[in-house]
Order: sequence, then C-alpha cells, then structure tokens
Amino acid sequence: MKKYSIRFFSIVCCLMVIMLGACKKDKDKGVTPQPKVTEYYPNSGGEGTLVTVAGSGFSGSISATFAGATADVVSSTATEMVIRAPKGGSSGDIALKLDNASLTVGKYTYQDLSISKISPANGSAGAHVRISGSGFSSATGPAVVTINGKTTQIVSAADTLLVVEIPANVGTGQVKVAVNGKDVTGQSFKYQAVNSIKPLTGGKGTIVCIDGSGFENTIAGNTIDFNGKQAVVKEATEDHILVFAPDGVQTGPLSVTINGQKIVGPVFTMVPPPVIQTVTPLSGPAKTVMTIVGTTFSAILDENKVTINGVTIPLTTATATKLTLTIPGGTGNGKVVVSVNDQTVQGPDFKDQAVGITSLSPENGLAGTHVIISGLGFNTTASLNKVTFNGVAATVISATAASLEVIAPEGLSTGPVKVVTGGVEALAPTDFKRAGVITIAGGPGNTSLTLATYRSGSLAVDSKGNVFVIEVEQSRIKKIATNGTVTLFAGSPTGERGYVEGPGDKALFNLSSNPGMDIDENDNLYVSDGTKVRKITPQGMVSTFVSNLGTINKMSFDETGILYVMGSFNGAWRIDKEGTRSAVSIIASQDDSRPAPYNGYLYKVSNEGNYLDSYNLLTNSSLNRWVGSNYGFADGIGSAAAFSAINGLVSDRAGTIYVSDYINKAIRKINIATREVTTVVQFTAGTNVDGAFNQAKSGSLGDITMDRQGNIYFIDMTNNAVRKIFLK
Repeated sequence: MKKYSIRFFSIVCCLMVIMLGACKKDKDKGVTPQPKVTEYYPNSGGEGTLVTVAGSGFSGSISATFAGATADVVSSTATEMVIRAPKGGSSGDIALKLDNASLTVGKYTYQDLSISKISPANGSAGAHVRISGSGFSSATGPAVVTINGKTTQIVSAADTLLVVEIPANVGTGQVKVAVNGKDVTGQSFKYQAVNSIKPLTGGKGTIVCIDGSGFENTIAGNTIDFNGKQAVVKEATEDHILVFAPDGVQTGPLSVTINGQKIVGPVFTMVPPPVIQTVTPLSGPAKTVMTIVGTTFSAILDENKVTINGVTIPLTTATATKLTLTIPGGTGNGKVVVSVNDQTVQGPDFKDQAVGITSLSPENGLAGTHVIISGLGFNTTASLNKVTFNGVAATVISATAASLEVIAPEGLSTGPVKVVTGGVEALAPTDFKRAGVITIAGGPGNTSLTLATYRSGSLAVDSKGNVFVIEVEQSRIKKIATNGTVTLFAGSPTGERGYVEGPGDKALFNLSSNPGMDIDENDNLYVSDGTKVRKITPQGMVSTFVSNLGTINKMSFDETGILYVMGSFNGAWRIDKEGTRSAVSIIASQDDSRPAPYNGYLYKVSNEGNYLDSYNLLTNSSLNRWVGSNYGFADGIGSAAAFSAINGLVSDRAGTIYVSDYINKAIRKINIATREVTTVVQFTAGTNVDGAFNQAKSGSLGDITMDRQGNIYFIDMTNNAVRKIFLK
C-alpha cells in the first residue's frame, strides 16, 4: 500500500510541474514588450516640423511633449510615430508617454536649420542623394554634410536642397548637416555594397552567395539580376543573399536592386555543365586514388562535389580538367556523379571491390598489339585472368598483381576492355580503340609507286575504298585497290606529258609541281592540270571540265558539292556541278595544301605555311591567323597552337579539320567551333613501320584525305608510301 502511495504522489508532482510550466508560458505570452526608441529625425527645425520617431513596442495611448509643451501625434504604429513640433515651443527634450511607460527621445532644437527628407535613403558608392530641408545657405562658409560621421562631397547647394555624392565604404548611419555653427541630424542613410560573389562561374540553378552590406532582411526586399535576367532569391540577411542563377543566364555583371537603387557587383561568368571524359579506376577497394578527367571543373576545390552511389567523397586536388579523390571504402556500387557549382553530370558506375583497372598502354592499336593493363587485384597466374576486347578474348602473356600484358586479338574492334579474376569483373576506364597505321602501297625500294620526296602530292578515296594518288613527276594517276594492288588509272605509262582527252592510259596530263585532286559523290575525279580542271570518270575517261582558270593547284569539294580550286593569283575559283565558275578573292595561300571548305567558310593554309586563315564566303571577309602562330609544335586554342609546315588539310564535313603537319611528322585535328588543336598521332621518324600509334614510324608527311568511314590516308613522302590511319 505504501508503494502505491509513493507512486501516486510522484504523478501528482509531475502534473503540478507541467501545469506551472504551462501557466508560465501563458503568462509570458501576455507580456507586453517594453517600448524602445532607435532613431528620431530631424533633431531641429521650426514649429510645425514633423519629427519621425522609430523604434518598437509603441502601443496604447500615446502623448508627446517638446520641452514640456504638448505636441500633436500625427500618426503611430508599433514601430514608428510622427509628431509635430508645437507652436511657441522651446528647445529641449522630446518626451513620450505611453500607457505604462515614459521615454525620453532626445534633444530638439528650435532653429531655422532642419532636414525634412533625404532621397534616396539607400544606395551605393557614387550615388547622388538629395537632402531637402531649410537653412542650408551660409554667409561664412559652405555647409558640411556627413553620413555615419564621414564627410561627403557636395555636388550642388541651395537654401532648401543639398545634393551629395556617397563616398565608398561610408557605412550606414545618420545624415548630418552643419551650417554656421549649427547642425541638424536627419534620418539614417543605408549604405549598400556588393563586396563579392561566390562562385564566380556557373549556369542555370547555380546557388550564388552575394556578400556585402545594407541588404534587406526580407527576400522580397531584394531584386537580383544576372546581366539583366531576374533571379529567384533563396535567403536574405543584411550582409548576404543566396540566389539561384536564372534560366538563360549569360556572362555579365550581377546586380542587386533595393528600393529602386541598383548596385552593380562582379561579373558572373556562364560556363556549361561539367563533362566527364574518363574515371580511373572504375573499381577498387578503400584507399584507391580515383582520377576524374573532363572539362569545366573548377580549380577551386570546394566548388566541386563528387559522389559515388550517393556518398559524398572529399576531393584531394582540383583543376579545370582533373579531379582526384581517395575512395573511402564502403560506398557500395553506384554512379560517379560530379557537381560543379550546382551543375551536375552523371558518369559511369563504380564498383566497390578488390579488382580494378587504372590504365591501358597503349589505348589504341591493331590486332597483335601488345597492351599493358595496369591496375590492382589481378591474379599473378596469367591464365587465371580472363581478358576481352569488346567481347573478343585476348591472350594474357604475363601477370602480376598490378599489371597484365596481353595481345590484342584478331577481329579486334573498338570497345571496352574487361578483366575477370576470381569471378570479379573490372572494366577499363576508357575503350580500347582499333586505331593504328598500315602501309597500303609503296615503301622504300617498292616500284609500284614513284612519289617525289619533295612534292606533297594529292590523294582521293572513292566510295568503295579505292585510293587514287598523283605521281607528280610522271604526270599521271595511280589507283590502289582495297587489296593493295596498284595500277595505272589515267595518264602515260612512260610519263609523257600533254593535253589529250580519252580513256585511261591514252590520256595525257601536263601537271604542275603542286597539282590538286578531289572526288565527287559519284566517284568522278577532278584534277588541276595547268589552267584547266580535268574530269576522270570511274571508268577512267578523261575530259576537260573547266578551262582558262589561270595557273591553279590544290582543290576540294565542300559538303554541298561545290568545288573550290586554289589559284596562284591570290584567289580561288568556286565551281558548281555544272561547271559554272565565279572568283573568290582571298589572300595568298600556300601551294602545297588543299583548302578545307565547310559551312560557308573556306579554311586554308597561309603563304607562310604554319598557320590557317579562314575566309567567310558569305560576307567575303577573312580572318588572318585563325589557328596557329609561329613555327613550332604545340596544341592549344587559336594562336596558342603551333605547326611546323602544313602540307595538307581535309574536312570531315562534320566540324573537324585534319592537318598533315609535315616537319613535325604529326596528324593534328582542329575543332572548327572552338578552334582547339589536338594531336591525333605524332610519329617517330623512320621507315614506314606500321602498328599502334606509339609504335608506328613515318617520314615527312604530304597530302592527307579521308574516306567515308572516317579513316585517314596520307602520303609518306620520305618512304614513297601511301599510309592509312584507322581511327574507329
């Protein structure tokens, strides 16, 4: 019984505590906040002057006095009241009496110096503020205006109006005017400034933090625009604002507008979302270092975020093109996702396991190429590692825990490389590309072709894969069949010269030192022959297509079937399918290289031979040094790139130009839209050694062309050979 009594007593005590607490809360809710004055203005003026008192807790019955004289309360809210200085009053304290409180507001001086209004009451450095009032004129010296205690520059002055310019970093504070030993304090001016924004780059949806001063504490009080496009505000305080970059944002200044006053901040640069090119490795255990290569990352570490399977992984390093991080383990299997300034891209899957591939060397090749697969967790017994290239099994020659040496299999095609060890599968970070170089005809000592070591020559490929090459010194054209057989297609078997039309070896040409050749969609060849363009049908019938062109050399078709022929008279000819010609006036061009027409522009090698010009065919205007600079070897954008001597161009008619870089022994490519130059392959100098890009050798490069499958052909001038590059 005693036990139950104690329990009952405990329950009663708890209920009493709860009830007392509830009563206290109810009592607190009923407490009226004490009134408080934060500011009043003006503090001087004549009778009838309206004085504003700002603060909080104003309620109930309110009365006011000026040095004891009763004053009218014109209006009142909980935070602001307006009272009128009484007639016949004297200088002294302004006092307020509320229901249960009395407040002294501050001194008021009866004098002719007074401030009635400032406009605007907010703004940034350099803004002009109008101060309206009376008594601003002085016979002894100019008025002095301070804001927050700092002197301002007066732009104009009259007895009832002063205009001042807001100095930098003046801060927020009251406006004060001093004249003839008198002074008056008016309302506060709110100084506003945008000090910085972070991040400075991004795109639609990027959350930008604006750091500054004098912002409104309410979201609705701040209007933000990015180069004129209004944005949605997420959060606002007096010293910072969070805002979403709007749809359609473009590079330009960010601005904040408050009460009609616009503050211009730093430039926000629009950048596209990030792009993931490779993730290495795509599997691995804890402490594995992952490298993500791509574009449009941020060099500022905290502006990048990487998650694996939804787990955020801290970054170790960051550049615009590469991110590194250490796998913590326990992430599980899932997508690699990169977010840069709230712009997100999804990458490949990562597997949280003990086996992984970090790299392939080389990353391209042909059947028989020896490939080193680097990684971790491989079986040291070669036969216990199963390797496939795009599904085709490869032979593993040797194995360590971190490296496998394999032979690319017959039937190789571009695709993923997989390693299976102990039932665990790992995927290479990049596809292995069926790419490399083979010699399709000629070579040192081979007599099927006679190519000059000092002539760039000219190539063309028909729709069936047959290759045509000009033997310049013999003034004739050879055909290389898909099986490598070389035959005379048109011109003299003995090298005789002349102008004779007719079939195959009955026709004669009188080719200049740099003749051009290209092929149309119906496999008709066109050759520049002195002052004429000769046409050769697929059956080998030679005729004259257009004559009286002056001395001409290299030529190329555009994507619409228009033929552009370069002349030696600082110009070119535009020839349509019916043979109608018109002149194109362009600056001098190098004789060794064909032009690359595409999408209304003609891209050509300069007379110096080491950079490209572009010519707008619609506006007849040119851009000198479109891509390239001085002699050298460098990848890059625009003038940052360098070539040695260019012997050939070819457009893939889809936005890329391939370049034969003669002395550098390199095939380069140019992205037309971005003007970025990259190297496809740079050969080691030597005889015509075939194979993967890191194994192949070549002499000096002549003309270059491309077939309809995207394979590239070039003349190896030094080695008397025509070579083929597989890129797919």
